[in-house]
Amino acid sequence: MGIKKIIQNIYIKCLIIQFKFRRMLLGFDNANLMLQRVDKRAIIPILRVGGAQIADECIFKTPLFIDNAKATYKNLKIGKHVSMGANTYIDLMDEVIIGDYTGIGPGVSFLTHWHVGEVPMKKLFPYKTEKIIIGANCFIGINSTILYGVELEEFTLIGSQTLISEKYKTGSVVAGNPAEITNKLSEKVIARLVK
Repeated sequence: MGIKKIIQNIYIKCLIIQFKFRRMLLGFDNANLMLQRVDKRAIIPILRVGGAQIADECIFKTPLFIDNAKATYKNLKIGKHVSMGANTYIDLMDEVIIGDYTGIGPGVSFLTHWHVGEVPMKKLFPYKTEKIIIGANCFIGINSTILYGVELEEFTLIGSQTLISEKYKTGSVVAGNPAEITNKLSEKVIARLVK
């Protein structure tokens, strides 16, 4: 191991210690703010220390915005080889589960709950929370929004700036606002992709 790699490892360990101290002394919400400005190499180790389950070979870019984590990242479960773009927003009021080999474009939002606030309108639109499940080998384009209760089966492709509010089957190609299935990957194409 070269000197550069040793220094990088020490630096990441220092950032993890900083996260732990901030969490202990200033509270979890304060420590969570580190994800918005920390070196991208420290994102995954910090999330793991905070309780997230993240498999190997993932790449997350900064800033990363995590909200409603309730003093832990345990609601975040990410498979291997997941790539997440900058400015991703993850609401952890409920679980966000992302399968292996999935790509998340920059600016994607995952919203696991609906809450209009403490206003009269809440009688019409009550509080709701539900997990989001993204299958393996999916791709979500830049600035898309994934709402609570969504499940994308494997090999689903979401175009940029798409609002996803329902479940989509394997091989769906979805785009637009409102979202529509614009194409479907054939079983033959999917079989070629998994070779």
